[in-house]
Amino acid sequence: MAKLKYAVVGAGGIGRHHAEVASRLEEYELVAVADVVEERARELASRFNARAYANYVEMLEKEQPDVVSVCTPHPTHAEVAIEAMKRGVNVLTEKPMAATVSQCLAMIREARKRGVKLGVVFQNRFEPRIRRARRMIEAGELGDVYRALLRYVTYRDMAYFMSAAWRGKWATEGGGVLINQAVHYIDLFLWLLGKRPREVFAYAATAGHDIEVEDLVSAVAVFEGGCQGVMQFSTLDYPDMTNIELRGDKAMLLVETSPKRGEQGLRHETSVFVYRNAPPIRRAVYASLKPGAPRAAFTIEEVKAEEPFTGHEAVLRDFARAVLEDREPEVPGEEGLKSVELINAIIMSAVEHRPVEIPFDPARYDELLKRLEKLGGPPWPPLR
Repeated sequence: MAKLKYAVVGAGGIGRHHAEVASRLEEYELVAVADVVEERARELASRFNARAYANYVEMLEKEQPDVVSVCTPHPTHAEVAIEAMKRGVNVLTEKPMAATVSQCLAMIREARKRGVKLGVVFQNRFEPRIRRARRMIEAGELGDVYRALLRYVTYRDMAYFMSAAWRGKWATEGGGVLINQAVHYIDLFLWLLGKRPREVFAYAATAGHDIEVEDLVSAVAVFEGGCQGVMQFSTLDYPDMTNIELRGDKAMLLVETSPKRGEQGLRHETSVFVYRNAPPIRRAVYASLKPGAPRAAFTIEEVKAEEPFTGHEAVLRDFARAVLEDREPEVPGEEGLKSVELINAIIMSAVEHRPVEIPFDPARYDELLKRLEKLGGPPWPPLR
């Protein structure tokens, strides 16, 4: 098999992970690493007998890689990706795709113009149980989904925000819990639901950290077909917990992650279940019009899969094969755009105190973000 010349931009933790994973895959040959901190680039490159650069443009010009992973802070994803695509390089960018819809659209346009692949790292889409659940939804096993719930709550202390100058600021992070921590599950929620949001109303706060951006958010959305969704996000909750709940006429899907006690102590586990209604809810409602009639019954099925979940390995292998086979990656730029669009709409609603229709004019959000950058602090009143 022909190997793809592969490079990484950004030698921090996630960049190191990309390099390590790619080094194990037969599809790639790691040739270069770039980072503004040259010592960090040299350290990572030396582990894989690759070349190090302090300037990623110089790396692109000299190395002419086939594929580059963009692992820089996400407000810079668009700049790095577009420079790479201008040179005919296929781009795999870490989550989120970018900070704004405008940046995402510019990346998609450049990929189309240059005829290169653009992929986004959302490794949870490759989790075998989640993939099986998605196939069940596509086959209509939930029936008409009329209600959806997403709860993503996690914990970050101030040491986390102080660990890098770009964290917690509108100008350099473009948001807080939504764009950085929760985006993986916002993507998963939208992918499983398979419906585009049409309108969102949100509240946000900076409730526990000395930062400019949001650390607590509650939002309500109406999706295609009238499905109602409720979403909550936080970086103030310990222990971490995640819930995705899709309620359909025939069944409910539950994806739940929380700490659980086992023989080897506390473990953070994810469970996937389908609760099947018998009969379907809308028929059960009218099954008997007499008071005291028995309620609808349900059965519970745990969604399992024998295949292992390989995370980034599955993402990088799929992207390599997309390049080699000249097909779209499983998570192309058009898919990466969806979570950023919802995040931008939620922030816009929380700042402007009104519902936001989707799609919206991307320039409107760009102007809002400029105002937030100048403000240099939270745009909402403090919690009392």
